[in-house]
Amino acid sequence: MSDKVTYILTSTKFTGEVVLAFDFNGYLVMYDSSRAVLSPEQINWLVDELPRRIEEVRNLIGNSKTVKLTEIKEDVTFEMFWNRYDEKIRSSKKRTLAAWNKLSQNDQVRAFRFISRYEAHIPSGTCKKYAETYLNAALWDN
Repeated sequence: MSDKVTYILTSTKFTGEVVLAFDFNGYLVMYDSSRAVLSPEQINWLVDELPRRIEEVRNLIGNSKTVKLTEIKEDVTFEMFWNRYDEKIRSSKKRTLAAWNKLSQNDQVRAFRFISRYEAHIPSGTCKKYAETYLNAALWDN
């Protein structure tokens, strides 16, 4: 069991996502805005005004039409994906990592979860796509 709960904060007011992690008591223990394009004002608000408890964040967002908070129930690393996809001979790890890093955390989880379903539908005698092609094609969205 994890000692923290992770959320993705998205909004129509900025591009990308902000990752928020709260401990089991509901206190903010980490935030990462590196995957978001934020204005200086938004960065200042995040640092100075973002509530430090998950209940307060939920209350602040409420039924907002511009802000969404999504819990990430699973943390998937690139190495987990690389080992599970298991197409190491034909795929480039460097290009696959670059494609992986372009994905949102939510899409990383979805891509990882979809591998089994993808493999089950590969016609007999057909090779699996290169790992980077799998990621760039976003097959889990089809």
